[in-house]
Amino acid sequence: MDKKSFYLSILVITLTFVMTLLIKFYRPATAGDVSFDSFPLTIGDWQGTEEIVDPRVLELLNPQAIISATYVNSDGISVHLLFDFFSSEATFGGPHSPRNCLPGSGWVIKETVANNIVNANSVIPAGRFQLQMNKSKQVMDFWYITHYGETANDYIFKLYELLSALTFKPRDIAFVRFVANDDPQSLKALAEFQTLMLKEIYGHLPFE
Repeated sequence: MDKKSFYLSILVITLTFVMTLLIKFYRPATAGDVSFDSFPLTIGDWQGTEEIVDPRVLELLNPQAIISATYVNSDGISVHLLFDFFSSEATFGGPHSPRNCLPGSGWVIKETVANNIVNANSVIPAGRFQLQMNKSKQVMDFWYITHYGETANDYIFKLYELLSALTFKPRDIAFVRFVANDDPQSLKALAEFQTLMLKEIYGHLPFE
């Protein structure tokens, strides 16, 4: 190897090392502090009851803000909402993929389908799990929100995280999850509830 090639190799190795350190340790300022203190428990004819999140889960995930609540409408149909936000400045924690968490809780993912949800002038590429535990059947709609967009795909989500790191953008993340019973009446009510709730969800986030 001649001197020029040797120095070029050293430069490439050094740059790679520096970029690796930046990706791993650099934490750009969050795009904005988030609080769900004013998040509504009453919306339309839905009345919500907030639930206490297990402290062990909070310690593991380390969200800046989180709400877990079950909403019931006037027909007695219930939908559970889990909504959490993770600051770019956090040094640990983050959302856990439901693909990994659900089997441990006893639910079996019977099918995974795309479920595009209309939100004002855009479409959210959400995912939908069809779940079963014994005779109980439910659906779960979920997606991640980043400064590069929304996705329900874990690999694309990791790509968005990498792009944020490489471009020194805030690595703020939000995770949204709706759960309802898997029957025609509940699915119709779920779609109506999501339409009402999306404005509130995105209104509490610092994403453009």
